[in-house]
Amino acid sequence: MSNIKDILHYFSLSGKNKIAIIGKGASLDLIDLSKLNDFFIININDSEKALSGDVCIYHLSWVSEFLINEGGKCQYYISSCEAIDGIEHVSVEHIYEGPENVQPLQERFFDSKFYIEDATVISALKLSNLCADYVRNKLDVYLLGFDFSISTGYSKKSGGHVSFGEYEYVESLLNNQSAYLELILSHEADLSINVNHIGDRSFSSMNCEKFNLLTGGYSDAEQVNDVKSDFNHYKGNNSVIVVAEITTNHFGNLDLLHKMIKAAAEAGADYIKLQKRDVETFYTQEELNKPYQSPFGNTFRDYRHGLELDEAGFQKVEEWCNKYGIKWFASVLDKKSYDFMLQFEPELIKLPSTISEHIDFLKAVAEDFKGDIVLSTGMTDSKYEEFVLSEFHNCRYLYLLQCVSTYPTMNEDANVAVVRHYHDLSKKFPNIKPGYSSHDVGSLCCQLSVAAGALMVEKHVKYGNTPWAHFDNVAIDMLTGNFKKFVDDVRLAELCLGSGTKVVLNSEHHKYRK
Repeated sequence: MSNIKDILHYFSLSGKNKIAIIGKGASLDLIDLSKLNDFFIININDSEKALSGDVCIYHLSWVSEFLINEGGKCQYYISSCEAIDGIEHVSVEHIYEGPENVQPLQERFFDSKFYIEDATVISALKLSNLCADYVRNKLDVYLLGFDFSISTGYSKKSGGHVSFGEYEYVESLLNNQSAYLELILSHEADLSINVNHIGDRSFSSMNCEKFNLLTGGYSDAEQVNDVKSDFNHYKGNNSVIVVAEITTNHFGNLDLLHKMIKAAAEAGADYIKLQKRDVETFYTQEELNKPYQSPFGNTFRDYRHGLELDEAGFQKVEEWCNKYGIKWFASVLDKKSYDFMLQFEPELIKLPSTISEHIDFLKAVAEDFKGDIVLSTGMTDSKYEEFVLSEFHNCRYLYLLQCVSTYPTMNEDANVAVVRHYHDLSKKFPNIKPGYSSHDVGSLCCQLSVAAGALMVEKHVKYGNTPWAHFDNVAIDMLTGNFKKFVDDVRLAELCLGSGTKVVLNSEHHKYRK
């Protein structure tokens, strides 16, 4: 096993007098990395995906997993993690930032002992400073791809994402790293290196285009592809199913529906949900003849017929869902619609709150359908629950969704604790899966439902404003990006929930160990 002195000797033999430290910010894609052959390269975490260098510094376990799976390309790996077969490992101590640390970071930086800091870029700068001291020559050090924010995304060259944490957590870490860098820069007189941050921060030495001119790279900076932060990357299989409830918000427009399906998939939803009803039998003739202004005509009949998809429409839905990697199902509101939907061999169907009093139809579906059934419980009480438990025993799983049929639902009326009740029922009835159908505004109640045990969360969506449409005021507009944020919030709640097993985590450290 090597040590830090071995790396310093390796650097001296390279004959190089410039160091580039490689991060993963989107600005890295503006830099011509092919012009860095005369630089000594220090990678942070897995930035070797963009450009493999001489030394890599990391302390996060997911980087070890990456190296085990992909193999290391750098000459040396400095880490507090366990050594990995096949790579040259330098074992060092990781100093965790916390209230028990009495030695300030700037003092540790100039200490003779090498540590890995939480802000790994600071450790890379310290290694650079040690290299300069070792060869007794002031060195120029360039920080490439350190944007200190994920608001503009990540470098496509480095994979387009990070493999840990959620948005606010990662953003906080990066903000801290920026502050630490400024702290080190304030000690410029004590440094053996000239630190040059490449970017557009207040402390940057130059922008990417000027750096390319310096190295003989791109004459005109390429545009950064807008790879936004991807927070649907959480590791493992997400256990909470997120449903984008389109209902009839496509308004019979297949081009619009195509866009909605694509947007739902890009936001990270697992399913879209549509509706199917036989208009002439579901409503009374009096209701159908009522005046109603819409693009389809002047009556409620015109409006409702205009919203319904036919067989060809649902076939397109199946085609687009397969294309974008998202599944679909539909609420069926009557026997004709149920029979119609069977031709698509659905793995699950929904029986919405709207038909909770249609007992004969509910019994028929409960007897016939052997797949999964999603059942919302808006406008019902414990008697309906007793009916459901006595009738729905032929289906594989019964997703029992707490729902309040108020549009929108006030938070104090959401009664999310019912989800916990359904969770308790699932212990007695193993085919029950608790969930939450949201008519409230925002993410809070859905996040709480996840904590209460929800395994399915539904949220109404729309694509632009249509004030003449039913219940549009509760839907999240997918044109704004708010639905993606909603999905991220649900995934964050799922992440925070954890496994339920109390263990000592790798991230926990105690100063006063015996």
